[in-house]
Amino acid sequence: MVWLAAAVLFLLLCVLLNLLLPNPPPSGLRRSLQRRTARLAARLHRHPVPDPDPFDTLWLQTRLGYLAGKIRRIESAPQVYARAHRLMALEAAYDDLLDEACRLAGCPGEAEQKRSEEKRWQEEQELAARGWSW
Repeated sequence: MVWLAAAVLFLLLCVLLNLLLPNPPPSGLRRSLQRRTARLAARLHRHPVPDPDPFDTLWLQTRLGYLAGKIRRIESAPQVYARAHRLMALEAAYDDLLDEACRLAGCPGEAEQKRSEEKRWQEEQELAARGWSW
């Protein structure tokens, strides 16, 4: 109720100020005020987030499963040409897909966080908690 009284008082003061000032404010001030009110309106107006496409989710799950299988296969094979390079490339691709899956699932976390086993494990747990499987 107090905020309503404050809003009415603010509007009343604006009307009185408009009556007392015959000229509109300078154009620079007016543009600045318009920009600020537009930014404030953009912050307050939240656009609804559309639900992710189920086919995108399915594609990501399939791709994550495929990459996880390839990683396991390379880790278990003792004599693979350029094993370390392949593992690094596959793990980087897997991490990128995990980041994308977390974005689609709405998992909290920073995408800019340094890649590590711990981050990978946390993302996998978050996705599993939301029903993802691969």
